[in-house]
Amino acid sequence: MKHAGKIALIIVIWCGVSTAAADIEVHCHGQGPLVYLIGGGPAFTTWNLQPIQQELGVRYRVCRWDMRGVGDNAGLTLESQVSALSQWLRDMHEVLPQQPVVLWGHSWGALQVLLFAKHHPERVSRLVLSNPVDPGLRSLEYIERKRFNHPDIDTRLELEDMGTPVEELHNLRSKVASYFADAGQGWEYAAGFTRKDTNNVLNVRVWSDYRDTPLTDADVGRLADRISGAIYCRDDVLQPESLNAYRRLLSPDKHHVLTGCAHFPWEENPDAYYRILFRLIGEG
Repeated sequence: MKHAGKIALIIVIWCGVSTAAADIEVHCHGQGPLVYLIGGGPAFTTWNLQPIQQELGVRYRVCRWDMRGVGDNAGLTLESQVSALSQWLRDMHEVLPQQPVVLWGHSWGALQVLLFAKHHPERVSRLVLSNPVDPGLRSLEYIERKRFNHPDIDTRLELEDMGTPVEELHNLRSKVASYFADAGQGWEYAAGFTRKDTNNVLNVRVWSDYRDTPLTDADVGRLADRISGAIYCRDDVLQPESLNAYRRLLSPDKHHVLTGCAHFPWEENPDAYYRILFRLIGEG
């Protein structure tokens, strides 16, 4: 895979965390001011963010972790009587240092970093929203029909695969590929994922938790001075609803729309993406 070479170069370092979060596996790379990456999904792996760690690691110490119940941290207990999202936010409270740090959130992760900053603004120096889902979730209303429909390139399901782990993996990879405008690149990227990289039950649960207590326009407005900017892709399946929503909430200078990418700009148009990302992280 094209991105496998980048990932192989990453040096993953164990990060020290508080006793309450000591069981959470956190990966850090680089030296310098702290940047924490919160991935999408929700309930999706973060290993695919390693190229961002490598790129930013020349100036920053960049950390990421799979949320409780997912990937590296799939074995950690989730309380059944407490919202999963509140437990994720509690883990963020424990994992992040007390001093203000930069939070980068991609897709769903943009909502998660905004939620954390809403409750702990003193812990955040600035926020960067990458291909963000809008707080009102308007960008999700027609997402199924907006996905890129890429026919299978190599692997096709057989009748005996129906209802088996083979079908489950195929569906996951098909979904990942559908977020890319380019079919070849999408399927190549998707081939790196396994069934362990996502948790569908938890995904539904977290979306439900968010809908119970969503971010309001006022919430985002109070965080506007901490939001360095938002990066979008013109061909993202979240568009145009996401951009339209954030344009109401943030000043015009904070919006950066890239061409030549859909939902994973660090893979599809890395030069343009990192040029803006470095500027947004370093502002303020």
